[in-house]
Parts: sequence; structure tokens; C-alpha cells
Amino acid sequence: MPSESSMRIRCTSPKPDSRHAQRVAVGDSTAMPFHRALFIPFVLTSLAASVSALAADFYTLPDVVVTASRLPQPMRDVIGDVTVLTQEDLSPYRAQSLADVLADQPGVQVTSNGGPGKTTSFFIRGANTEQTVVLIDGIRYGSATTGQTAIQHLPVAQIDRIEILRGAAASLYGADAIGGVVQVFTKQGGKVPHYGAEIGWGTQGTREASANLSGSVGSTRYSIGIAHNQTDGVSALINPNNSRYYGDLDGYENTSLSFSASHKIDERNEFGGSVLVTQFKNHFDSSFFDMTTFTEGAQSYDYRNTGTNGSANLWSRNRITEHWTSTVQAGVSVDEDKSYSPTSLTNYTDHIDRFKTQQTQLSWQNAIRVGPGIATLGAETLQQNVSSTTAFTVDSRRINSAMGGYLMKLEDWTLQTNLRYDHNSQFGGRTTGLFGVARELGDYWQAGGNFATGYHAPSINDLYFPFDGLERGNPNLKPETSTGGEGFLRFHGDILNAGATAYRNKVKNLITWSPDNTGIYTPMNVGSALLEGITLKSDLQFMIWRFGGSYDWLKATDASNGKWLPHRARNSGLVYAGLKQGKLEVRGEIKMVGSRFDDTANTVKLDAYKVANIMVSMALGKNLTASARFNNLNGAQYQEAKDYGVLGRNVLFTLSWQQ
Repeated sequence: MPSESSMRIRCTSPKPDSRHAQRVAVGDSTAMPFHRALFIPFVLTSLAASVSALAADFYTLPDVVVTASRLPQPMRDVIGDVTVLTQEDLSPYRAQSLADVLADQPGVQVTSNGGPGKTTSFFIRGANTEQTVVLIDGIRYGSATTGQTAIQHLPVAQIDRIEILRGAAASLYGADAIGGVVQVFTKQGGKVPHYGAEIGWGTQGTREASANLSGSVGSTRYSIGIAHNQTDGVSALINPNNSRYYGDLDGYENTSLSFSASHKIDERNEFGGSVLVTQFKNHFDSSFFDMTTFTEGAQSYDYRNTGTNGSANLWSRNRITEHWTSTVQAGVSVDEDKSYSPTSLTNYTDHIDRFKTQQTQLSWQNAIRVGPGIATLGAETLQQNVSSTTAFTVDSRRINSAMGGYLMKLEDWTLQTNLRYDHNSQFGGRTTGLFGVARELGDYWQAGGNFATGYHAPSINDLYFPFDGLERGNPNLKPETSTGGEGFLRFHGDILNAGATAYRNKVKNLITWSPDNTGIYTPMNVGSALLEGITLKSDLQFMIWRFGGSYDWLKATDASNGKWLPHRARNSGLVYAGLKQGKLEVRGEIKMVGSRFDDTANTVKLDAYKVANIMVSMALGKNLTASARFNNLNGAQYQEAKDYGVLGRNVLFTLSWQQ
């Protein structure tokens, strides 16, 4: 990834999946014991499934999913691998971010550079961060310069619901959805007035506070929330031999605001909108490199970055006829980052590098009942603009899109097909598609699969980063493309949900930053990657008890040389057990991540690790609840990226009042 100034080389908490380090291995000599440990809950839940299927009163859950088809549909009818996280699922993640939530989900691996607020990369089914689309209430969010999404700055306190769709979804959402889609839904108002507040404090100087208000006035619903959290953190770098190391604490601070409102004109027409905005301040370890004298130093300077992130949108939903619903949405998202560094080795006056991405999106989607199913027809335009202290030769682009699909439920069969055409002003047109089918096997089982294509558009850095003496972009890059599919078997019930998904995805025209024949780093299309694996997951709720977990086996390799992609573990998973009895709720979990490599040559290996956490919550009255979360109780010493620190044992106590 290009540096952000021609006179300095500053690794501002560098991204572990940057273009200079795009490949790493995931070999694990302890795979069998790890596999057996994680397999236990699936044996138990499979036995439970066999027994529970005999119960006459065993019925399926009515969960609704939107992201998998751009239409609301019951969870059990979804063709694809989807996780839905509700308020109950998110409640243990107080004072944490979207990154912390994703790190615990099946099929997702997360790498952070030095604790809360630091540069974070996430890999869905082994795909790069840039190969996953993140949406906030349907609006694209992320950086057009790096191609990445700062999920570490989205606080859980402002999130009502998260849907994670694994697998290629470019036919639904366009470029970059090779690995999948993560959609964040902000909080919405209900008919009953609700208001509350929360405060929390913990180790590492952690403090958090939030307040929310929601309700309705006539046909108008509203919700507003404000939140603040900060922590002293840990030293971002922990290896004194690293040239950028400085042994102070690198803290993080985040303040956020959310607002949503909707008004129902009548039974056929409704309009509304939402806003989510966050402001952050983050400290990290780095150094200044003087390219004139080739001298490195100034590690004691307070390296930091600040910024504003978020999105806003307006929408109108209108039922034109009994069989035709039209939805129009307009929105904008912002990803702004200001990085501070010293002016020189001896002059600690702030030098500021600024990068801001603004994405403006307009979409029109129509859902029309045709025969036994629903046809979708739509059009979308996305304008990406970049403003920065770096002068790009091209700093904007537009993507115009047309899409169509058909979702059909016919007796025991579900059929989904989608087709989308995107025209990018920088490299022309691209057509992607999806075809999927599933069948119900009795009352509780479902089997199916899909085949899909996708692509990832080169970032503006990839294409147009100006030559700085060391690096430059390549305007002749082609998009990365993917072809793959999956097959699944799932069990849906009132007390048990379990499933297994096997997938395979081949990505061609990989974009990798490497030196050319003159020694200048530049991005090039080289080789291909093979991403294949199996995801197992189960959740059992029986009376007061909660059990479950997930296991992932992943093979993510560079097909040209057989090397493993960086920071992808072959084995990973999580098991949990808990209870909910009266005013008391307890949950314990063990998260396990196998060994993986930190470099493309597969010479630097990061050890496997296990982390144990416990959450306890107690109602102190009708409206007051006290909670505690104990993280890393076993004091695991590990690294998610070489030389970068992680939180050791830590605890957060919270007091929540809700009316």
C-alpha cells in the first residue's frame, strides 16, 4: 500500500493485509486436537436434533433476513450462509466495535494492529478486506483510496442489528462483494416509548457512556442515541527491537451519534431516513524516515490519527399496486482520516496528511409479484470522490448499475437468481450473476447450494497513487474476478439451529504491490487465489440453558505458488455455554485461532491461541441491570500481527437503566 507522503515513510499502524503483504500461510501442526475439541458441541447438537425432531410442538423460528436477496424473507428460506445478530446477541459487546463482533462470528477472521481503534483487517471465507462490502442501512461505507473499511470505528452502542452474508454477492451489491456483505442496521423507533442510559468502567482506563430515546408520535417513529467510549489501551507495538517501537500506552477515543425517523402516510406509502456519525482519536507507534539522510527516528512523537466516519440516507417506500412495491433511497457516506507526524526528525511540529472519501448513492428498487415468486428490478448510481493532501491524477469515479432477480418459493423448493451489470467510469463494464436452489427435507431440514461470480475493483490508490520516489499506481490494472459456489445442510428449529456449509471460490487477476524492474513498488495483476473451506455452526436453547459454537476449516492459498495468504488460520472456532434464569444471565466462551503466517513468503509464523471470556448480567430491579465482562481470563499471550500488542486480562463493568 502506498505511503501517504513523498518525504516520509510512516507506518501508521500498517494494515496486515496491505498490498505488500497479501499472502500468508495457515499450516497448523496441531490441527487434529484442535478439530476434535471443536467437534464436541456439533456431535451433541446433532444428537439433540435427532431427538427434538420427534417433538410435535417443535416449530421453526420466524427470523427475517434482508441482505441475502434484497428482499425480506424467513431465515429458513435463505439460499446462502447468513448470520443475523440481534440486540440480544450484541448486548455482551458493550463499549466495543463492529470489529469485535465480527471476530467472534463463523467464517470470519479479524486482525487488529495493537488494540482498540487500531487499523483492522477482516477476512470472510479468506477473502481480503477489500473484497467485502460493508453497508450502513443500505449505503456503502469505506475508503475509496485504500479500498478498506474502518470497521473499528463503528460502535456497537449505535447498532440495532447486523446481517452477515458469506459468499460472492456482486450480483446483488456490485463490486467488491467477493467474500460477502456485512450490513449494519441502525436503531429504529417503535410504537412503545423507550429511553435509557448506560455507564461503564474497566481496566486499561476504559470508560463508556451512552443514552438513547425512541418511540412514536402518531404515524411517526423516531430514535436517537449518543455514545462515548475511551481507553488508555496498550502499547501498539510490543517488540522493543522494532524500529518504530515506543513503550507508551496508545489510547483510543470515540464519540458517536445516531438518529432515525420514519413516517407512514397511509398503509401504502412511507418515508424516512437515518444518520450514523462517529468521531475518533487514535494513538499508535511509528517513526519518521528522512529520505534525504536515510535516517529514522522521532519515535517519541505522539503519532495519532483523527477522523469522522458514518453515513446518512433518505428513503421512500411506496406500494404502487397490490403486487408492486417501489423503494427509492438516496444516501451519502464519509470516511475521513487525518494522520499526524513530525515535520522532521528534530521538529515535532504537526504535519497532517488528510484523506477523505465521500460516496454518494442513489438507488431505485422494485419488487413485483410475478407468478409464484417476486421479481426485483432496479437501478443504482454510486459516485466516489476523494479529497486529500496527496494529489491524485484522478480522484473520482462513477459506477452506474442495473440489476434484476427472481425469488420463488414453490412448495418445498426455493429458487433464487440474480443478474447485475455495473459500468465503472475507470475500466468499463462488468456482469455478475448468482443462481441458487434449496429444498426443505421434512419440517426442519433444508439442503441447497448456489453458484456465483464476483469482482473487486482496484482502489484509487491502486490505480492513481502519484509517484513519490518509491511507489506509484498502475492505471492499467484489471479488476479481480471470482467464480465459486457452496453447498449446505441446515436444521432450523425453535430451540436448535445448526448447519454445515462447504464452499470453494477462485479469485483471478490478484492485485499485488511489488517492485518492478526498476525497484519501484507498483500494483500488478498476478496469479490467482483459491479459497475453500467448511463452516459448522450450532446454537441450542433449552429451558434456561444455552450451548453452541462454530468451527471453520479454511484453505486460502496463492494458486501460483501454493503459499498461504497472510493472517488466515486453517482452523478457528468458538464454543460457548450459558444460562438465563430469572434476573441472572451468564455466558462463558472459549475462542480458538490456529497458527497462521505473517508474511507472503510464509517464513514468519504466528502461534495458535485460545482466549476464555465470561459475561455476567444481573437485574437489580425493574429497570436497572448490572453487567460485567471478563476477557482473556486465561491471560493468553498472542499476536494477531507480528510485533503488535493485544489486550491482556481485562474487565468492563456496566450499569444500565432502561425504561
